[in-house]
Amino acid sequence: MGASMIYFDNCATTPVDPMAAAELARVATECFGNPSSIHSAGRCAAEVLQQARDTLAQSLHASSREIILTSSGTEANNFVIRSVVEHFAPYGRVHIVTSQIEHPSIYKRLEYEAQRRPGQVEVTFVGVDSFGRLRIDELRAAIREDTRLLTVIHCNNETGVLQDLHTLSALRLAFPRLLLHLDIVQSYTKFLFDVRTLPVDFLTVSGHKVYAPKGIGFVYVREGTPVEPLIVGGAQEFYRRAGTENVPAAAALARAVQLAPPHSELLERFRRFERLFFDALQNEGVDFHLNGPSDYERRMPGIFNLAFERIPNKEDLLIGCDLEGLMISSTSACHSGVVADSRVLKAMGVPEALRRGAVRIAFNKYHTEHDVVRGAEILARCVKRIQGSA
Repeated sequence: MGASMIYFDNCATTPVDPMAAAELARVATECFGNPSSIHSAGRCAAEVLQQARDTLAQSLHASSREIILTSSGTEANNFVIRSVVEHFAPYGRVHIVTSQIEHPSIYKRLEYEAQRRPGQVEVTFVGVDSFGRLRIDELRAAIREDTRLLTVIHCNNETGVLQDLHTLSALRLAFPRLLLHLDIVQSYTKFLFDVRTLPVDFLTVSGHKVYAPKGIGFVYVREGTPVEPLIVGGAQEFYRRAGTENVPAAAALARAVQLAPPHSELLERFRRFERLFFDALQNEGVDFHLNGPSDYERRMPGIFNLAFERIPNKEDLLIGCDLEGLMISSTSACHSGVVADSRVLKAMGVPEALRRGAVRIAFNKYHTEHDVVRGAEILARCVKRIQGSA
């Protein structure tokens, strides 16, 4: 990627922090042993793995034994749903409540479980309002005696919309048999999570969304929560995910977490960047619609979804921006290579004409004010060119 390119697709993946990459290389060469081996090479790897697990646990104020390493956020999300279904299915019907705007790794897995076990697994997809926030009355009404899991994405990966943790916590406490899972892939290290006070049973994280390499993630599982193993065949990850651990990637993730900027400092910088970006678009004479709330009580700073009128095909806009040096996206990157209509925006009631011209912008910790203004100018130029030829 050229040095002059501007990368605003950080909900899809972030650049690897050079110090995290250095830690990956160091551990891969210096501590290459299998952490289950008892010789010195194995002990070196086991020590690094434990240190990484401790760091990840401390970031949530959790116990190290509550951290289960995975290969990705998608695997982590699948682990939670599969585990809940496998554990409770032998005792009767399993009802799961979620939203219409979940990440595909949740949405598709729930559809799969309901199709695989018709009549035994039932899923309720709760609607959202025009800002992308859960309809709380509908959510409360959806919870039943046989509801075993409430799974919600905390920060939406297409819009940056935040769900209210106080409301979700109150529901968890009001229904003691209900397990609560939060997908915090987009908000981890940007938001303070303390499991000592947050009544959550599962949290899921992806490393490559926080400046670590791809191929590593984790699940927080509160001690005492009933879970079934994802993979059997070994004692790794406390018998919950067999297979030799990816020690270099775990160490790199821990280093990336240690290097994360202070929450308040990073979010204030992103707020300033957003104001610059919106002002630059307006200075270029481009009108836009913000898909989601404008206030930061309900949306994560630095992640936003904009729609432009008179854009017949968003793919033309994305490619046009790329050719001019700006990399942006629209829907989840898990729709690999496909510029699809947005299920999230459709659930929010965004008209089709605006969905066709909707793009997602997400900043990272390396961006400068110059990057932000230049990126907005490129986007404005491409929008005006397409609108002029429409």
